[in-house]
Amino acid sequence: MFNRILGEVKGIFNIITIIELVISILFILVGFIFFANPSMSNLVVSLFTGLVLIVNGISSIYAFLKKGSIVLYNNNLIYGIILIILGVISLFVGNILSIFLGIYFIISALQRINYGIFLKKFNESSWLITLVVGILFIIIGIISFFTSGDAIVKVAGICTLGFGIMNFINIILLRRRSKYFIA
Repeated sequence: MFNRILGEVKGIFNIITIIELVISILFILVGFIFFANPSMSNLVVSLFTGLVLIVNGISSIYAFLKKGSIVLYNNNLIYGIILIILGVISLFVGNILSIFLGIYFIISALQRINYGIFLKKFNESSWLITLVVGILFIIIGIISFFTSGDAIVKVAGICTLGFGIMNFINIILLRRRSKYFIA
């Protein structure tokens, strides 16, 4: 029984971390483009944000559905539904990038904090890094809420680039340190 559950956790963990790495790379690329070319249309930014929110929401719901009885993924259904709703709104409403980025970063931060607490229960030393990254995501999310006008694309680029880099580093460290979860 334990080996079956551990096998499920390993598979889910690997899929989620690979998806997170791909999302991080996309955030780094898009963040750099936004910062380098701040005249980019807010509509295009909102469309991208909507797609990323939907993909991340689907990933969270997948983790929840495949979790079995693993406590780590209990809140992922809520995160996933919220992210998909925000993604659909972003696709159809547009021009509300700063609010959606802020909400996305805060939801992602809550997930990281949840994972950090989970890892601490298993005495995994990477829990503190995951927790700190979650707190930094909250700060980035709050900064995004107060950005408007022409500066939105440039600040969104900086926040997106920072998010992508921090998330990428966090996932790499988490994968290296989580020997029990890697298949």
